[in-house]
Amino acid sequence: MEVSTENGYFHGYAKKFRRALGMKEFEQFAALTTDQERFRFVNELKWRVVNDLPLERVQDEGKCLEKALECQAEGRRLAQNEDWLGALKCYNQSYLLIPEENAHEKSLLLDYRAQVLLQLGKTDHSLEDIDRAIAYGFPKDRLSGLWERKAQIFQSKKDFKAAVECYDKTVHYLKHCPVLTDTERDAKIAELQKLTDTVYYQYKNVQKYLEPPKGDRVFRPHLDGGVLYESNETDGRFATAQTNLRPNQLILKEKPHVAALVKEYSLTHCCHCFERIEILYCCPNCTDVVFCSGRCEQIACETYHRYECGFLRTLWKSGATIVSHLALRIIAQKPYSYFEGIRHELPNLVPSLTDKLTSDDYRKVFNLVTHSDKRDPEEYLIWTLMATMLNSILRQGNYTTIQPDDGFLGYLLLHNLQIVNYSAHDVSEVQRKRPNEAGTSVAIGAALYPMLALFNHSCDPGIVRYFTGTTVHVRTIKNIAAGSIIAENYGPLYTKAPRTERRESLASNYRFDCCCQACEADWPAYADMDQSVIRFRCTGPTCQEALLFDLSSECYTMRCNACGQTVDIMERIKLLQDAKMLNRFNEASHLYSVGLFEHALSKYAAIMAIMDQILMPPYRDYHLCQQGIRRCCLDLGSCYVECPNTEK
Repeated sequence: MEVSTENGYFHGYAKKFRRALGMKEFEQFAALTTDQERFRFVNELKWRVVNDLPLERVQDEGKCLEKALECQAEGRRLAQNEDWLGALKCYNQSYLLIPEENAHEKSLLLDYRAQVLLQLGKTDHSLEDIDRAIAYGFPKDRLSGLWERKAQIFQSKKDFKAAVECYDKTVHYLKHCPVLTDTERDAKIAELQKLTDTVYYQYKNVQKYLEPPKGDRVFRPHLDGGVLYESNETDGRFATAQTNLRPNQLILKEKPHVAALVKEYSLTHCCHCFERIEILYCCPNCTDVVFCSGRCEQIACETYHRYECGFLRTLWKSGATIVSHLALRIIAQKPYSYFEGIRHELPNLVPSLTDKLTSDDYRKVFNLVTHSDKRDPEEYLIWTLMATMLNSILRQGNYTTIQPDDGFLGYLLLHNLQIVNYSAHDVSEVQRKRPNEAGTSVAIGAALYPMLALFNHSCDPGIVRYFTGTTVHVRTIKNIAAGSIIAENYGPLYTKAPRTERRESLASNYRFDCCCQACEADWPAYADMDQSVIRFRCTGPTCQEALLFDLSSECYTMRCNACGQTVDIMERIKLLQDAKMLNRFNEASHLYSVGLFEHALSKYAAIMAIMDQILMPPYRDYHLCQQGIRRCCLDLGSCYVECPNTEK
């Protein structure tokens, strides 16, 4: 990853800034030893080319009442034809486009959308839209209709107490309704009072049997007890297995410290939780992000989005990558006082403290790897300049009225760029055209997961990760012996790319030389695996060597060169035959095809366990079984079907 691409104004700005520096000044920068010094140095000089940085906050861009009303009219037409989903999409778009000052139009639109949501069976969302319509000043002469609809919804939900309260409100507004004649009004009120008495009777008779209302489900992170974090000088901190881990074990479930969508999915997914948008909520001041609920909208607009709002388009135009966006959001999602409050702790953080912290605590991610000692001055200059641009966004966005003279915020931004670059993960969604077609895992954003970030790399990883919204789930895809490293994968798998290519990619992007088993033994790619040779596991008690049996051989006894153990190959072959591996694999594949992913996972895991007792990787069946597990896991996560009702 990089902090910017060449397709944007930041690239040209950085080149011009570099040319504006004299040789002596660049040498001074190269001699600096801390990120705080680097930021202060560049921040003091950036004004030489500041006019080449078109950083301006633009709000209300994209809001348009005329277009909003066109979408609303189309939505009403579709609703009359009972195309509820089509109407909902139009109303969503209209809601996004209506300027905040057009409260009357917004209240009417929310009423229309609430009616469609009720037709779609989304009663809670319908209630929320009704409440918003009222808050936006829905016409008083029509308020009785809204309150009556609320009462009917609560009655259908058997929330009789709320229904009675809403019927009372309905009567109240009917008394002030100028549309009805006195006779009509009195008849309607009498009818409602009878209904209210009936509902009140229901409430009194059933309240003692009703369960208390359930609150929101609280997310609980999960780290398997078999996972232990260790460290050494060579590998830093890494995850190991305390106990033997079997395939298909869920060993980690974690919310991110920070997450951000890429631009392409900023209007199809919730900015805060990454869920696909079905019912749209939006920022009142921009059309750059959308939300899936009022809750997500409130959290974002009260924290990071209040500072990013109006800057996202210029940030995207600058060529800043998701790395830069995440580095900015790490700061913007918390107040300046928070960082000032923990400032004195940052230089002395130790794992015994940070391991106990929650994922939203900045101290938990502060010590993630930066590789600052491996970065050349030219690259460091660009990264520091990006930190100054992000700092300008915070300053113009009124992030804090206190501007520390020592460049503390800029230092944090530069530090964040580095930890995000090496520790963030793409957040993916499986996308397919039609239900029965093969899916493609597509990156919709990126996030920083404090516990997952400590897993080291292998070209033959032991885990697969998948996502539900921004939550990451990690499962094992092979047997991992106690004491072994639990490895994930940062780049190409050994089955798809040769060792030279893998090592070059990892050295370039992550600044380390890969010494995993697949690299050290130079395992062949999937296409190059020799199917005429079976790799049997030595039966010696502690031996980990493979015995290469040629299928053309007529000798079915082999001696291990490592431990001297004599192995009966015919017995090993019979064990494989008795296990009926092909039948098991076909069963697992069938279960996957009919959507029984958990059942398929159990089958694949059982196959892996049997094969691991008899055979040694790499071999094709082992890889195919792992791919089956990966495929099931991905489909347990976020999925999107473009044409769900279209026959193949």
